[in-house]
Amino acid sequence: MPEKILIVDDEPDLELLINQRFRKQIKEKIFEFVFASNGREALEKLEQHPDIGLVMTDINMPEMDGLTLLEKIKPFNRPIKAVVVSAYGDMQNIRTAMNRGAFDFVTKPVDFNDFEITIYKTLDELKFMIASLETTKQLGNEKLEREKAVLHEKMEQQFLANMSHEIRTPLNAINGMTRLLLLREQPPENITYLKGIQQSSDNLSVIINDVLDLSKIQEGKMEFEKIPFKPAETVQYVYNTLLFKADEKVLLLKTNVHPDVPEILLGDPTRLTQILINLTGNAIKFTEKGSVTLEAEVQRMITDKEGRKICEVKFSVIDTGIGMTREQLDKVFQSFTQASAEVTRKYGGTGLGLTISKQLVELQGGQITVESEPGKGTTFWFFIPYEIAEESQQAEKEFKPDETTIAKVSAMKVLLAEDNDFNQIVATGLLETLAPGIQIDCVFNGIQALEKLSQEKYDLILMDIQMPEMDGIEATMKIREAKNSIPIIAMTAGITKEEIARCHAAGANEIVGKPFNPDELLVKMARVV
Repeated sequence: MPEKILIVDDEPDLELLINQRFRKQIKEKIFEFVFASNGREALEKLEQHPDIGLVMTDINMPEMDGLTLLEKIKPFNRPIKAVVVSAYGDMQNIRTAMNRGAFDFVTKPVDFNDFEITIYKTLDELKFMIASLETTKQLGNEKLEREKAVLHEKMEQQFLANMSHEIRTPLNAINGMTRLLLLREQPPENITYLKGIQQSSDNLSVIINDVLDLSKIQEGKMEFEKIPFKPAETVQYVYNTLLFKADEKVLLLKTNVHPDVPEILLGDPTRLTQILINLTGNAIKFTEKGSVTLEAEVQRMITDKEGRKICEVKFSVIDTGIGMTREQLDKVFQSFTQASAEVTRKYGGTGLGLTISKQLVELQGGQITVESEPGKGTTFWFFIPYEIAEESQQAEKEFKPDETTIAKVSAMKVLLAEDNDFNQIVATGLLETLAPGIQIDCVFNGIQALEKLSQEKYDLILMDIQMPEMDGIEATMKIREAKNSIPIIAMTAGITKEEIARCHAAGANEIVGKPFNPDELLVKMARVV
C-alpha cells in the first residue's frame, strides 16, 4: 500500500509540480498524494482518508491557516505527523508551529530535494511512532513511561539534527562563496563587504552552536575534551576572529597573556574559544568608543588528590562600553534575556551567549563573575581549572596545510557526492583554487555515486550525508559491503555526537562539518589517502 500524504496549500500550481516531481514514486505506488487548499478542506480529507499519516501544510492560507489546522489535528485518534512549509523569514510562525506539535519544517521557495528528504524522514519517524504505540499497549505503566521518554529523546535528537541541517546547509554556501571571492582579486570596497559577510556568517555559526549546546546542557549530555592545547594560541585566535568587527567600530582590541600562564594545558580548547568569543564579541557589540581587552593570567596553582598539577587560569574581558545597572546585572545570565528592551532593539542578539558561557564555565569546574557601572564599562572574568600538561604532551596542531599536503591533494582524483548545487560550487571552487590540478567529479546522490565508482577509479570520496534517493550513510555502507576500502570523508551539517557516530559506524574514515573549514578539509584529505 502506498504511503498517503496530505498536501495543504493554496498555491494552484503546487499539485502539478508535486505530481511531476514524484511521478516515479506515484507510478510505483510508493506515495499517494491528496490535496487541499486550506485547513478546512484538510480536515475533511483527514476524515475521508483514515490512512493519511503525514500532513505537509502551508502556514498562511485563507479560511483556516496552518497553525489552526495543527490544533485541529490533535483530537484525531490516530498517529499523524505534520510538517509545516513557510518562508525562511517567517521563523516566528515556524517556532509557533513547532510548539503546536509540528514535527519538522520546510522553507519556501521549496527545494524539492529537501522536500523529499523531509518526507522520508517524517515517514520513518511515523513508522517508529506506530511501532512504539503497538508495543506500549502490551507494557505496564512503568515501561510505558520509559518508552515515551526514549521516543521523546529520539524526536528531540531528530529535531536538533534537522535544525542543524536546515541552517548549516545555506550557511555553508554563504561561507564558501565568500571565501572563493576573497581568494580572487577584488576592488577594496568589495573586500570590506565580503569580510562583513564572512564575519556575519561566523557570528551566525556561534548562535547556532549556542542553541544546540543549550539543548545538550539541559539534557545533561554536554561532554568536554581533555586534550593538550596552548592558551596563548586560543587567545590569539579569538583576537584574529574578532579584529575586523572591532576595526569596523574603530575600537582598540587588545590581548595580554601573562608570562606565568603555562604554555600547554589539558582541557577543551573549543569550549574555551566559544566562551571567549561570546564574551569578547558581546563587549565589542556594547562598546561605542574606547577599547576591549582580553587577558589571561594564573589565579592559583594547586595539586589535586591524584598528585596532578592544576592551574586555575583567569580570563578577563574588559570593555569601556555602556555598562549595566545592578538590576540589569541580576538577570544578565538568564536565558533569552538582555539588559532591557531598548538594548535588544538597538543591539539585537538572542540573549543566549552569556547563559551558555556561564554553564560551560561551571560544568568545567569554574566560576564566572561580572562587574559593571553604567557609562563606565563592564568586566567579565572567569576561571577554569586545567591540568598542566607534561613535557611529553604536545598541543594539537591547527589545520594548516603545508606544501606537501597541497601537492598531495592536487594530485588526487576525487568524487564529490552532494545534492546542493551551491555547495557543489563551493567545494569544487575552493579545492580547485587551493589545490590546483585536483580532478573532481560531482554526483547528486548515493545511487549516482555507486554508479560512478563502478565506472571510474578515484583516490577519495567526499560524501554528503543528507541526499535524496540514497543518502550518504547508506551509500557508504554499500561501498564497504562491496569490500571497497576507498577513503571516504563524510560531510555533514548535522554535527551532533550521534551523527558523527553513525558516519564512523557506516565506514567513513573522517568527518568534516558544514560550514567546512577549507584548511581542515585539505589536511584530512591528505591524511586519509
